[in-house]
Amino acid sequence: MPRNIYLLLLLCCCSCINNNTQQGHQPVTYTTKNYIEVGKIMDTVKTPYVIDVQNNGKRIVFIGCVHDVDSSHPQFGIIGKYFKELQPQIAFNEGGQIPDSMHYASLNEAIKKDGETGTLKFYADQAGIHMQNGDMDAKTEFALTLQKQPKSDMFLYYVVERIAIPYHYGAYKNEPFDSVFNRIIARHFVKNGFPLTKQEQDITYFKGLYKKNIGHDFNIKDFDIEAFDYINNSCKFCAVGRTSKMVRDSILLSKIDQALNTYNKVMVTFGSGHALAVEPALKEIVDRKRTAAKQ
Repeated sequence: MPRNIYLLLLLCCCSCINNNTQQGHQPVTYTTKNYIEVGKIMDTVKTPYVIDVQNNGKRIVFIGCVHDVDSSHPQFGIIGKYFKELQPQIAFNEGGQIPDSMHYASLNEAIKKDGETGTLKFYADQAGIHMQNGDMDAKTEFALTLQKQPKSDMFLYYVVERIAIPYHYGAYKNEPFDSVFNRIIARHFVKNGFPLTKQEQDITYFKGLYKKNIGHDFNIKDFDIEAFDYINNSCKFCAVGRTSKMVRDSILLSKIDQALNTYNKVMVTFGSGHALAVEPALKEIVDRKRTAAKQ
């Protein structure tokens, strides 16, 4: 069943949202798909999943991607095709702000280093437009989620979702899992204020949490993905995952909505699950009446 995401509460918590009201000072609500529903249709959807909605001179192209760095994946060509056709005035990526000063020497380098996010940044640099983080920043996300869930639960969920699952499906090619783990823990978790002691930054801490909660040793080639899959409606870490995704979606929709007050053409690359969840809201956003924007 569709559900409304109410952003007013998040406004009080998240510094990354400037406002969540439109003219008339009414709180904005967005209609989205429930993530259990999204999970049920994920396997029937081909990626990249492209949403192209327009009305009243406003247009959003949202490309739902898989997190992959294989340059042969068709999503990278699709991103380039739509970017050149749309000629967006602003772009939004998943996973954190890429510094404006960071540039890629080639499209291939962009893909190998940062997948779909690197690809969008490569084209944004060529066009001379700004690419903005569509997520809440990691520091804010960690601060919010740690108010709702125990630190050990959130850490276990995040590591499985953001490191183990992408690695399991080939996102990091031949790099050893321990190396990927250490790099991302330092760059994404510790740098952004997730409270980990030196001992807790070691992979043995993660493996201990996994065994304590799941009941057997962690093996990157064969671990219990289902216990962390948001499509399941009766497991502890699945519910944690759905909550995280819904909060992130609300931030992204608010940013897209606000951007269309200034610009007419917006491009987004995010995970395909997010695309399926927010598709109803994107149509609502382009249909909203606004004052004239930049041409």
